[in-house]
Amino acid sequence: MNNSDINAIQSRIGYVFKNPKLLIAAFTHSSYVNEHEVAGNERIEFLGDCVLNFLVGERLFGLDPSASEGKLSARRAALVSRTPLARIVSRLGLVDYLRVGAGVNKLNFSDKARSDVLEALIGAVYLDGGIDACRKLLDSIFFPFVEPERDYKSALQEYAATNGQTAEYSTTAAPNGGFAATVTVGGRKFEGFGKTKRLAHATAAKRALETLSPENSK
Repeated sequence: MNNSDINAIQSRIGYVFKNPKLLIAAFTHSSYVNEHEVAGNERIEFLGDCVLNFLVGERLFGLDPSASEGKLSARRAALVSRTPLARIVSRLGLVDYLRVGAGVNKLNFSDKARSDVLEALIGAVYLDGGIDACRKLLDSIFFPFVEPERDYKSALQEYAATNGQTAEYSTTAAPNGGFAATVTVGGRKFEGFGKTKRLAHATAAKRALETLSPENSK
């Protein structure tokens, strides 16, 4: 990995390493380790997984004081699962910089293999800059692109059903990228926007709840 690669990664994640060797280790796949006597990313990945689970749990705990332990655990499990992590890695193009062994085709990487890259990156940032640096990293590249911490669609559906109404959604592509969603409840329309259709729906549902049932929008 050369300086150009290091700078490109740092630009994409919005974090500059004090010790670039940690970044290089995070982007060193086990297949590369088998062919070269260098440190790989498996230990750092383990640490990053722990940090990710803690920070997501911390965020969920603060956002919904009424949520039970079981509900918080389910939400966290959904947010840190392989699929959303893999999507973030693909969006940032991080696999392009991963050092792999001869004959390994990175294009065939599974969601698990891609999610490992993000966990290793988080571990490297933790070792380099501490927990606050990881919080800032997740605020930049993680939380805006995963499922919302609160299930606003379900909350709105419950509200509508209780009042003999339905919540109906329509979605269109937004001019500047992402999606625009409209939810209609009792003849009233509420709009939301997001990077994905699910996020757009969640934003629209949240805005509907803020107007129709403020006590359920927190």
